[in-house]
Amino acid sequence: MKCFKISNCGTNYSVSMLAVLAVVIVFTVPGHAAEPVKMKSGQGKEMTLTLQTLPNSREYQYCELVIQYGDIGSDIYSTSPLAPCDLDWWDNLDLDAVAKELGAKAAIKNGPQWWSMDEVGVMASEPVTIAGVNMIFGANLPAGTMSTPKYKVFNPAKYQNLTWKAGKPTYQLVDPDGHVYIIQGHKIPLDRLATLGDKFKQLPEGWKYQVVSPSEDIVMNLTPAQGIPSVQDEFDQIYIRIPE
Repeated sequence: MKCFKISNCGTNYSVSMLAVLAVVIVFTVPGHAAEPVKMKSGQGKEMTLTLQTLPNSREYQYCELVIQYGDIGSDIYSTSPLAPCDLDWWDNLDLDAVAKELGAKAAIKNGPQWWSMDEVGVMASEPVTIAGVNMIFGANLPAGTMSTPKYKVFNPAKYQNLTWKAGKPTYQLVDPDGHVYIIQGHKIPLDRLATLGDKFKQLPEGWKYQVVSPSEDIVMNLTPAQGIPSVQDEFDQIYIRIPE
């Protein structure tokens, strides 16, 4: 097993926009990742986040809501790891009603998308009912966090456990310096990922897309001690750098 250490590899730490957000969850709370983390939501509620692991996460479809509170930032809610996204509910979701329910300025859909890894660990709250469906609160992101330009490297600091099993395909971007970024959550359906390289219109010169089945497991146990270089493609999919 190839274990890429950001901190204490082998210990369970943890998200995505929840890839991050493709989930980008930023924590500044010190301490062991397995300990509960306190975070205030845009509504001013203190939320307790604990490590939650989703095994067999590859191709698990989930949906996220970005709840915007202006200068207070945006709250991120996800159906993962509680349950796959109910697409009928998602397609008929009244975003104005959701914003009103949560006392927010606006509610925005992020997804649906699928996890690309075989196991993912995230920091998440207890279930919160939104528009009749249980979701988890994953983060309150500072205002402006979600306006990252495409293909510009940024460095989120987060708790997250990620495992891609050996022999299974991974979908990657390679920058001009040879750094490899692996996709977290994908919005392009699986049957189109193998040929996604033919669809890019904005991929910068010197970058390339590749599909690789690793000979060993790729394991990342991330903590806020060190940011993880990440990029977003033109399809709003997040890739994170494989440490060298």
